[in-house]
Parts: sequence; structure tokens; C-alpha cells
Amino acid sequence: MRSARSLLVVSALLLAACSSGGDDAASDDTAPPVTEAPTTEPATTEADDADDAAEEVVTTEAAEAEAEAEDEVEDEAVAEPGDDSADEPSDTDPPLLIDGPAQVRPSCASLTPGVSDFTLDAGGAVHDVRIFVPQSISSDPAPTVLNWHGLGSNGPEQAAFSGYETLAEEEGFIVVHATGIDAGDGRNSWELSAFDTDVRDDLAFADALIDTVVADWCSDPTRIYSTGMSNGGLFTSELVCNRSTRIAAAASVAGTTHPESCDPERAVPYISFHGTADDVVPFDADDPSTLLPPEGVTALMDESTPGEFAEFASDAGCALEPTRVEETAEVVRYDYTGCEDGAPMAFYEIVGGGHTWPASPLADVLADFGFFTQDIDATADAWAFMSQFSL
Repeated sequence: MRSARSLLVVSALLLAACSSGGDDAASDDTAPPVTEAPTTEPATTEADDADDAAEEVVTTEAAEAEAEAEDEVEDEAVAEPGDDSADEPSDTDPPLLIDGPAQVRPSCASLTPGVSDFTLDAGGAVHDVRIFVPQSISSDPAPTVLNWHGLGSNGPEQAAFSGYETLAEEEGFIVVHATGIDAGDGRNSWELSAFDTDVRDDLAFADALIDTVVADWCSDPTRIYSTGMSNGGLFTSELVCNRSTRIAAAASVAGTTHPESCDPERAVPYISFHGTADDVVPFDADDPSTLLPPEGVTALMDESTPGEFAEFASDAGCALEPTRVEETAEVVRYDYTGCEDGAPMAFYEIVGGGHTWPASPLADVLADFGFFTQDIDATADAWAFMSQFSL
């Protein structure tokens, strides 16, 4: 554009010069006879027109150059803090380059409803994991329950035994059933402090599992809950002791232990269900176990299962003596009050209950495990308790 303007200026100047030369040549010739004419307004000469045109072009070019300079200054100006316009890309901005893959949590709506299976290599072993996503999730990200199976069982059996997937469909939360590894005796299990080995690290596996369901399955990291049966209930105790900043609330069934090393970083809302006639994980330490030798029982508890739970209440600063509430003839609740951060804690004594999951949907076919109460539901009631809390 600048070269075109310059050409226009030169052309105008040449036109002016040519007009001026023509006037000089005419003056050398013999003047023609003068003829008087009527008086008129003086006419503008061609030279004057050319001079005016040249001046107008130069003035226009200078004005446009000044406007362009102002635009460049405005483009280069630094935006004031809080000015969102500085963040808006223009059509000429280069494409944004990201160094490495983007880490984006999937939306819950993008997940396939129903049961999915995957394997997770963590804590020194490869674990099978079963995860259930309901048709309609209550929130995004979603509350998630980790449900740990008992000794010799597996994830799918625990899912059937507890009925958690049915409840998850009704309430809109995700539930995860992982399978433990064979510790060498042919039975799947979860690692406990009382029987710790260097072969495995199930706390590390639990960390990896939580990270996975948060990153890949839209789980809410502030609403991860833990529950489990027998060995799985005991492992939930381990998580309350050692992963209190990752577990929002917990519920143990037929298995509660408070290791000497237990040192929660926060008071975890916690409940426990245990039958007085449990012959696998005894209600009292003096009672025999059909599974464990006497030294195995004493490794899990000092005096009794209720006593183990009371130690968790002590860790949380609760009042020493719980309030006894007889809910039914089969269910007695012991409420611990005055706990830190208002965290509620309660132990449910199932009168005459065996090594069982209260209100299990498989109660009829598992009668050999002892009496199953229907007065309280270790699935629905535990979910109603845990789902109140978040980190």
C-alpha cells in the first residue's frame, strides 16, 4: 500500500511540473490580441490543482501511517491484571502445544453402565477388579464404595453376598469389588498388620485402586467409602488406621481390629456390625475360632471385638462410655459421642448373630454361617451412614 501511495505522489508532482512547463513555453510566443470579456471569478489553474492533490495525498498517507502505528502500539500493549481479553486467541495466534498427554477425568455420563472388569498391578501383585456403574449416577463426580471380601472369597462373591450392586443402582453410586491374592495357603486374602509380610503391600494397592477409580471412573476423591466382610472388615479397619485422609467413612462387618500401630490422622466416621455367636472372628477373645488358632485370635484383639472398636473411639477423642440403645431384640447399638470434628461412631451388637452379613440377600443359602438378622441391613444402613460424609 505504501508503494502505491508513493507512486500517486510522484504522479501528482509530475503533473504539476508538466503544467508549469507548458505555461513557460506559452509565454515565449507572440501574445494574441486581447479581447475584453465579461468579469468572472478567477479560475483555479491546473498547477494549483496538482499542488492541492499532492498535498492531500501526502496528508492522507501521513494520517494513515499514524493510525497504523497506533494500532501496533495497542496490539503490543500489556493487558491489565484481570483483563480476560488478553487470554482470547486471535485468528493469527499459533496453535497451543501441550507437552505430553492431557490428563482429563472422564465424565460419569461417558461411562458404560453395568459391570466392568479390569486388572490392576499394584502393591506387588496383579488383582482382578470388578466395578459397577449404575444407569443413573447421583452426581458427577460420583460417591464410591470399596467393598472388600472375606478370607477365601473374591470380588464377585462379595458383590452377591452383600447385594451392594443392587443398592448402587437404586442410589446412583459406584461400587468396587476387588479380589485379594493367595498368600500361599490357597485362599485369597487382604493383608493385616497382625500378619504383615514383605511379599505384598495391600495398602499400596488400595491407594492405586482409589487413584484408578478417581482418574478413570469419575469417582469423587472426597467421597470414597470402605466396607467389607470378615477379612475385608478387618482390612477396612486397617484403612481407617492408615488411610484416614482418603476414606471419608467406613463400616466393618464381622471383623474389626485395632492394631497397636493404628494412628489415624483424622477422626473417621465409623460403624461396625458383629454377631455375638460369631465362631470365625469371635465376639470375645476367649471364645474359640473355627478358623484361627488362639494366638491368631489374640493377634487380632486384646479382649473383644467391641473393645477393639472402643479403641477407635478413643483415638477420635470420644467419651469413654458409649450410650446403649436397644433398637430391637436382635440389635443393640452403642453410640460414642463427643468425638473430634463431630465424627459419629457406633458399634452394632447382633444378638445371636453368626459370622454373617445382616440382611444378606443370600442368607437362605448361607445358613451354615449362623443366624442372619433382618432387623438391620449391613448394606443399606451402612450406605445411609457413610454417604452423609465427605473429606
